[in-house]
Amino acid sequence: MGSKVISSLGLLNEHLAEYAAYFGVRPNDNHYGVPYPGSFILDEQGRVVEKWFEAHHRYRPSPVAQLEKSFAGVSSRPLARAEAEAGDVGVVASIGQDTYRPTQKLRLNLQVNLPPGLHIYGPPTAGDYTPLSVTLDPLECLEMGPLELPPGRPFRLEGLAEELYVYEGAVRAALPFWLLGNVGEVVLTARVRYQACSDRECYPPAEVTVDLPLQGLDLVRG
Repeated sequence: MGSKVISSLGLLNEHLAEYAAYFGVRPNDNHYGVPYPGSFILDEQGRVVEKWFEAHHRYRPSPVAQLEKSFAGVSSRPLARAEAEAGDVGVVASIGQDTYRPTQKLRLNLQVNLPPGLHIYGPPTAGDYTPLSVTLDPLECLEMGPLELPPGRPFRLEGLAEELYVYEGAVRAALPFWLLGNVGEVVLTARVRYQACSDRECYPPAEVTVDLPLQGLDLVRG
């Protein structure tokens, strides 16, 4: 009673009126005292190993996206998947579901496959080198979060004072995204940009494009 447990955990949402005003609605009296929506991830011993929360109930990750984020990632059976390549570099893009709902957060999972002897640059970089980046072509109602990348391996070039960071082998990344409304069937176009180099030479920056279709669904309301 009185949101005692919620308050003791530091989860009491004290900004309901502000969020409601942002979305143009009025909160009901029974809305006060609720927590921020979120998830705790427990290990086999029942210990909390990860937790993440949203500022407002309108933005929530899909169950599939939660599993992908918390359990290393790429879905074992993605429902949306595409592959493309440029030269010796291949890109596999996948989403754990082939549908979306308004403001439901999804994850575009990517794997960039590099052959032995090649590396690509990661952020931060220096000079004219192009780091690995992923962008989505504009769509009505589309919004994106920051690109999630693993830490790169420190790397120095002779004659260059700055330390660079590189990726080798199979590089996994994820880009959170969501659509604010149901605009029907859409094609999500992802552009993966990078610069590949060997120990002897660097190639011009390249771009790989992959397309993933998604079907819009309406919100489920109880």
